[in-house]
Amino acid sequence: MKRHIIIAISFMLLGGCVAGSKLYKSTLLESKRLEVDKNRGADICAPYDIAMAESHIEFARLELESGNHYRAEEHITAKDLYATKASLNADICIPKDADEDGILDVEDRCPKDAGTTEFKGCPDKDGDGLPDIDDKCPDVSGPLGLNGCPPAADRDGDGVPDSTDRCPDDKGFAELKGCPDRDGDGLADLDDSCPDIPGVVELKGCPPAKDRDGDGIPDRDDRCPDEKGLKELNGCPPAADRDGDGIPDNTDRCPDDKGTAEFKGCPDRDGDGIADVDDKCPDAIGPKELQGCPPAADRDGDGIPDSEDRCPDDKGITTLKGCPDRDGDSVADLDDKCPDVPGTVELNGCPQVLDKDGDGINDDVDKCPDVPGVEEEKGCPKKYKLIVVTAKKIELKQVVLFQTGKAVIDRKSYEMLKEVADALKNAPSVKKVIIEGHSDNVGSRNLNISLSQKRAEAVREFLVDEGVDSGKLEAKGYGPDKPVSSNRTAAGKAKNRRVEFVLEQ
Repeated sequence: MKRHIIIAISFMLLGGCVAGSKLYKSTLLESKRLEVDKNRGADICAPYDIAMAESHIEFARLELESGNHYRAEEHITAKDLYATKASLNADICIPKDADEDGILDVEDRCPKDAGTTEFKGCPDKDGDGLPDIDDKCPDVSGPLGLNGCPPAADRDGDGVPDSTDRCPDDKGFAELKGCPDRDGDGLADLDDSCPDIPGVVELKGCPPAKDRDGDGIPDRDDRCPDEKGLKELNGCPPAADRDGDGIPDNTDRCPDDKGTAEFKGCPDRDGDGIADVDDKCPDAIGPKELQGCPPAADRDGDGIPDSEDRCPDDKGITTLKGCPDRDGDSVADLDDKCPDVPGTVELNGCPQVLDKDGDGINDDVDKCPDVPGVEEEKGCPKKYKLIVVTAKKIELKQVVLFQTGKAVIDRKSYEMLKEVADALKNAPSVKKVIIEGHSDNVGSRNLNISLSQKRAEAVREFLVDEGVDSGKLEAKGYGPDKPVSSNRTAAGKAKNRRVEFVLEQ
């Protein structure tokens, strides 16, 4: 409408003279051209050029009203330049509609999917009034309040909708957002590191660690586990100072040896500025670069400096780093288990003696040379009432019993496990013992694997308490993955719930 007014006014002003008439005709023509170009999309593709052209038309009108034909003509010329640029841009820039839904891509929320004007170019496949781009259940009709999903979806039937249920496939409690809590400690199994043993939230559902002195600091973190102390002192009592050097034990590197603050409670007997705990020659003054030893110190006179001599007090040979070799078998006496009898490196300096099972009884007198045994049985395994020892396994005559659903060993199995411990302590050749925990297939696999692992660990802890080297013992829980019988019968399930001991020589 504004442009029409401009044209009308221009006509009235210029109708009286030839120059004004020409300018009017030019303005009318260019205005029409601008309208054509804008209809072709020039106002989208070249908004600046269109705006400048329209501004120059407005200025030309004002100059004509004032009788300034020359200036009006300048504005018309400038307008021609911008109008031409807008026309060229309109030829190469045409608004697109990739999905051909009648809505230009610049205004289409879903330019690649044909939709409707109602949803700004997006489709609504399930017809629930929510476009698919915003619909969390685009193929199932549902209300807007549930983001397009049907109400009250609850696969596990625990009364907690799947949309808010953290465990939608396991029946749980509303206060735990739909998750179960097997041990009832108020922590969802999903977040519980000990889901079968009641614990505390601070320890992720596990029971508090052992605390012998009852000061609230677990023994594993307590520097003074048998003395009630303070947390800020790492479990030690205030001002504990066993050696009386004025340096509290919790910061004293040598709490049993009177020292100085300079060396964090450690002494320096030779006064060389190196604490005795770090000084390889604590009674001889030496520099730090030689770790407190005097330069070229060679106490045994074998030509090998003490700093490099493995046996600095025994004259030795260079090839053995200063250690002697009395039997001449190339194994230093320090490492030679038979220093007076020539042997081999593989046997730590001892002569070759056949003892295949490594029970310390030579094969020539060992009645069971392939199975570790004891001397009183002439190399055969000790005879037990409840177990049988073989080269590869310890076979149990009874199953290890546990409290139902827990990793607590029933006292009825103590005697048998004590026999296992005794057998292992009498088998030095056994390098490793795999304690395998197995279960039937009742319940979830993850639960059974977790429970079988904990039960295997409980057996391991029992054996350690009975004096078996903890470094030899490894607990593994296999759950229902290695059955020895069918899980279709009660008898078969009972056989599958077991603990096995696998030996590695």
